[in-house]
Amino acid sequence: MPVLGLQPAGLLERIFEQVGIAVVVIDHQQKLVFANKTATAMFRRPSGETPSTFEQLRRHYRLEDPLGNEVPIEKAPVTRALRGEHVESEELRARFPDGSTKWLLTWAYPFSVVGLSGVLALMIDETVQVELRRAATQLERMETLGVLAAGLAHDFNNVLDTISLSIGSLLIQPGTVEDRQCLDQILVAITKASKLVKRLMQFSRVQDLHYRPVNVNEVVGDALRLVRPMLRPDILVVTNLSDRLPYIVADSSQLEQVIVNLIVNAIDALPNGGELKISTALESGSKTQDTGELQDFVAIRIADTGVGIPQELQSHIFEPFFTTKPAGKGTGLGLSSVYGIVKQHNGKVNVSSAPGAGAEFVVSLPISKVAAFPLRKVG
Repeated sequence: MPVLGLQPAGLLERIFEQVGIAVVVIDHQQKLVFANKTATAMFRRPSGETPSTFEQLRRHYRLEDPLGNEVPIEKAPVTRALRGEHVESEELRARFPDGSTKWLLTWAYPFSVVGLSGVLALMIDETVQVELRRAATQLERMETLGVLAAGLAHDFNNVLDTISLSIGSLLIQPGTVEDRQCLDQILVAITKASKLVKRLMQFSRVQDLHYRPVNVNEVVGDALRLVRPMLRPDILVVTNLSDRLPYIVADSSQLEQVIVNLIVNAIDALPNGGELKISTALESGSKTQDTGELQDFVAIRIADTGVGIPQELQSHIFEPFFTTKPAGKGTGLGLSSVYGIVKQHNGKVNVSSAPGAGAEFVVSLPISKVAAFPLRKVG
């Protein structure tokens, strides 16, 4: 798309093509006067056609602020600059019809020169840098939450122990039936509260684990047996468990809790039925977070065809007490305990999802060199 009204046009076009950022010139009638190759590639429609106006260009993608709120066309940097407003640089996310996203650092400058007036828009694709920065921020936030959860769990557990001991003393004293019933109800409530404290301890990674060589496929089988009563007829369970996995060193009961929580989470995401896939496999050549050395992992994948998770929520789902379920339907500690247990095993847990396209959780657990011997093939 040539530059109109600017001389020498050929020199300017060559400069704009070599700067490595998206450059777009829009006149006051919102016509696209110029777009360099970077911009054309960044905003090309699936059909390959190039839009001729700014409005046509904006129909191709949804623009969002860092919180995931849509930025309508009348509030877009280009539109504001066309109105004569001073526009500061902004970090925005463009979401495209194919589900892909780009983080863009944008500028919009009004200009008037040689009979042409409009807006010069500059955009730098910072997707990689932003995702790395957000991942680092998320990790730091999770570590901070872990420290807070550990302190809270410790203090709350001491309170519960004191209450429980006091009630135990009262139960051995003479009293009415009504008194004993009240005390029994309090004990039930304390038991529930203790389970919540245990989940906080799982997230904060302060609990004692009992490590031993573990057959992951056996743990998956045990978890499926536990959740079988929850599996409705409209949910199809598909398993694909590798029969040549090495053992890992883990706390089998805690690993079972991880798998159960993820399966229950998947079931909740299938209110109208669907497919639940569970698979295990060997992953090789992944880097550890601590040393950066190459490390083999056993991967447990739990995927569903359910409602999916909006991208703006995916960075929060492992935080304690964060839940999208209605009040009274969840504590928000299931996925946070998954995160804590996996981290305490020096592993990692990742999620990939899109609204309406289901979700997949991948738990990767390192293979110990001491216990890196294969399972015997059964059958």
